[in-house]
Amino acid sequence: MALRDFLAGLALAGLAACSPGPAAQTVSDAPVALETAAIAAPDFTPPDFTPVDNPAALGFDPAGLAALDQQLDALAAAGARPGYAAIIARGSQVAFVSQAGEINLETGEAFTIDSPVRIASMSKPVTAVAVMMLVESGQLGLDDPVSDYIPEFGDVRVAVSPMANAEGVIETRAPLRPITIRHLLTHTAGLGYIFESETDLGRLYLENSLYSGSGDLEARMQQLAALPLYTDPGTRWIYSYSIDVLGRVVEIVSDMPFEDFMETRLFEPLGMSSTGFFYEDVDFDEADMSPLYVHDETGAMVPFDQANPDWPSGGGGLVSTASDYIRFAMMLANDGALGEVRILSPESVHEMTAPQVPAEQLGSEWGARGFALGGAVALSPTGDQSAVGVTGDYSWSGLFDTDFFISPNTGVAAVLMTQIQPGPNRPEPRSSTMFRPLVYASFAFD
Repeated sequence: MALRDFLAGLALAGLAACSPGPAAQTVSDAPVALETAAIAAPDFTPPDFTPVDNPAALGFDPAGLAALDQQLDALAAAGARPGYAAIIARGSQVAFVSQAGEINLETGEAFTIDSPVRIASMSKPVTAVAVMMLVESGQLGLDDPVSDYIPEFGDVRVAVSPMANAEGVIETRAPLRPITIRHLLTHTAGLGYIFESETDLGRLYLENSLYSGSGDLEARMQQLAALPLYTDPGTRWIYSYSIDVLGRVVEIVSDMPFEDFMETRLFEPLGMSSTGFFYEDVDFDEADMSPLYVHDETGAMVPFDQANPDWPSGGGGLVSTASDYIRFAMMLANDGALGEVRILSPESVHEMTAPQVPAEQLGSEWGARGFALGGAVALSPTGDQSAVGVTGDYSWSGLFDTDFFISPNTGVAAVLMTQIQPGPNRPEPRSSTMFRPLVYASFAFD
């Protein structure tokens, strides 16, 4: 069966679950896609964000792209999100740009590919690239103990139980092995985060949230290292602060502040002038930052007060734009190069986007998805698993419903930006479960 035919069938299933408005059905978090053999992409040069006149020449079905454009318009008009900006590229060329709705509901300012948004956890793959740059240069090893760089992590303890004992103490023991750089990149270090409040250990992490703490990266990592681990390193995938720890590792190894490393070694070479941790590092003022909204009990969007982190959180602190982030995504999709600028070798990109975590450490809910370094990866489905992406596709999303994926086997990179606070009244579907099926449905590769 031709790729376009297989995807067309998947698209029908995906579109049925993507109708706009509060009544829309919830679909699986796994994006619809399929595995395919490597497909040659055009030579890579810096992007021109004017879409090509004929996307079919890049292997896209114009009708499929039109369906995506219409869906974004419909969701924005229905109040599911304030607006959207999407870019799809292949090789050196942009096949599709969509701009729908508003970035500021009060002023009516349009949502565009240059609208700055909080990308939250889409910062994680960016930090992973910074780490891989140091690995490639021989300054860092994936299996180095983290305590080689941050000594406090040599004294971590593992919770015997996530619940406190009768005396109100969380009992701990020594870990079976040290935390490594690879454990941090794969969220298997045993660290916790801010999304678990059902156990005493989870509440301890919440009480010591790095986002409500103070001080620089060094101080925050000392605070984190004093908390018990959930598990022995290397035994279970737990979404965590681990990528934030890597920000401190980067600044120690590079001998420069983490934000300076990112600016000089990654953002400036890629032309990402609107991406950074602090307003002094980007080409727009704080007053130009997009508002954040949340849906109230009536379904209306109202402003939500959410300050950006006042520290360089490699796990969730970057602001960016669709036009900036697609540069990063295109670099990864094209084996580490953007035009004449090479950020990583093909070998480093392949290592970063290869599955790293055993299925038993992830859990059955992951299906045909694995975890690579800093992001998820689509696997070949087995048994009764459904396909979740072109095999080898690498992706991640952000808390405020941003999304991206790259497809190394096809040279495709896709980014979707919006800006909404999650909450009980937010209309489904999440961006990834709407965006990815429609992008894949537009593939017309033979």
